[in-house]
Amino acid sequence: MANDDNTGGGFGWGLVGGGLIGFVAGAYLASGPGRGQIDSLRSRTIELSSGAAQRARGAVNPEHPIGRAIHEGLTAARRRRVELETEGRMGAPAPAPTAPAVDAAEET
Repeated sequence: MANDDNTGGGFGWGLVGGGLIGFVAGAYLASGPGRGQIDSLRSRTIELSSGAAQRARGAVNPEHPIGRAIHEGLTAARRRRVELETEGRMGAPAPAPTAPAVDAAEET
């Protein structure tokens, strides 16, 4: 019976080689032809986010239906908070849990 010393080192070398090839390909694409696409995508994202921010500011305006709903919700929340504070419910510590009483006769 022959003694084979093949311990699977081919997988490790394939993993290292594939990692190096992937690294080189990624570096080429990031610095080469893909750089213009990244810059274009970045500028387009900035344009879209600033437009969305403008629309959001307009929606919060009290004349806008969404702005009115937000304003009414905040007013109701503030009113309820004042009610709870005057009742003494808010800010009061919760009662500490108590252990059940054990009768001395039951322990034996």
